[in-house]
Amino acid sequence: MLESILDHLKEPKNRFVWLRESPGTGKTAISMSVASTVESQGTLAASFFWDKN
Repeated sequence: MLESILDHLKEPKNRFVWLRESPGTGKTAISMSVASTVESQGTLAASFFWDKN
């Protein structure tokens, strides 16, 4: 999954990734892995998390 998302983001036209699934399925872990990887590459990125509480 991580490799697929990172490959997707390499294309300039692909600026966003939307992760949507039930609670507890690993969305946050995937997001944190993507953020960590792009940070180590020196890539500018941002992430947003919504909490419905």
